[in-house]
Amino acid sequence: MAHPLFEGQGNYFRRVLVLILGLSIMAFAIAMSKKAFLGTSPISCIPATLTDCFPEWGLTLGDWTIVFNLVLVGLQVCILRRDFRPVQVLQIPLAIFLGKMTDISMDYLLFFMNADNYVLQWIFCILSCAILGLGVMIEIRAKLLVVPGDGLVIAMASHIRKLDFRKLKLLVDSSMVIIAAVISLYSVSHLTGAREGSIFAAIAVSNFLWFYRNRLGKYIDRFLGDEESA
Repeated sequence: MAHPLFEGQGNYFRRVLVLILGLSIMAFAIAMSKKAFLGTSPISCIPATLTDCFPEWGLTLGDWTIVFNLVLVGLQVCILRRDFRPVQVLQIPLAIFLGKMTDISMDYLLFFMNADNYVLQWIFCILSCAILGLGVMIEIRAKLLVVPGDGLVIAMASHIRKLDFRKLKLLVDSSMVIIAAVISLYSVSHLTGAREGSIFAAIAVSNFLWFYRNRLGKYIDRFLGDEESA
C-alpha cells in the first residue's frame, strides 16, 4: 500500500502553507479541548493524560504530544521495516511543530479560557471538535504529509488486509482512549485526559470533517491548483 506522502502535485509552497494552517488549527483545537476538561480527542488522550498524571516531570502538553508522536513514528518503523521510506521521517518535524503550536495555544492564545461549569465545558468541547475537524480537513487537503497517528494506521493497513483504513482508525482511536483511561485511573484514581468528551470527539470530528470537506474542499483544491476531488 503506497504511503500518501508527497502525493500532491502542483505548487508545493502553497501546499506547505495549507499544511501549516491545518496543523495550527489542529493545535488550537487540541488546546481548547484540554482546557474544556472533558477529555481530548483520541489522538491527544494519552499526551493529555500524561500531562495531568505526571506534572513532576515538567513536560507540557506540547512536549508530551511530541514524545507520543515520536513513539508513533517508531511503531511505523517496527511495522514497515524495510518498507519504511526515508521521506516518512518528515513526520517528526511535523510532530514537533504540532506540539509547539499546542503549547503556544495553551499559554498565549487561550490563556483566558476558564470552563468553570459543566455546560460551558460542553460548549468548549463541541467547539473544539468543530475546529479540529476543520484543521484535519485542511491538513489532509494539502496532500503533502500525514500526522504520525494517521501514518501508524496506514502502516497497519498495509499489513492487515482484512481491515480497511476506517476500521483500523476506529480500532487505534479506541485503543488510545482505553490506554489513557487505564493510565489515568492507575495514577490518579480518576479520569482526566480521556472522558466523555473523548467519546464525543471520536464521533463528532469525522462528521465535522466531512461537513467542511463538502463545503470548503473545492476552494482549497482551487487554491492548490488541483482538480476538484470527488
